[in-house]
Amino acid sequence: MLDLQFIQNVGHDDNIPTVIGLVMVVRWFRGQPVFTERDWLFLFGHSRKEVFSLRLMLRFAAILGIVVILGLGISLYVLPYGLEWFAGTVLLIIAGVLFIVPKVLR
Repeated sequence: MLDLQFIQNVGHDDNIPTVIGLVMVVRWFRGQPVFTERDWLFLFGHSRKEVFSLRLMLRFAAILGIVVILGLGISLYVLPYGLEWFAGTVLLIIAGVLFIVPKVLR
């Protein structure tokens, strides 16, 4: 039997991986597929075939290369000005990547 406190906290964000794991274990015990097509759509917004497509992988590799080049640029040009400039630039780059990447990967 599950603990009552666990059931009350299921809606909180820090328990989402625990709940997903619990759902997967229950499916496994029942002999059902552990990760269904509906789960792929929920977690990634695309079907399994689209997530592992060559087009999406090439886009991801290109974005990863751009982020690495930006990181090297930040390290070489901004870090000599001090940690404050470095931290501010890193935060701006992270915010930019988080806003741009989902649009590019669609």
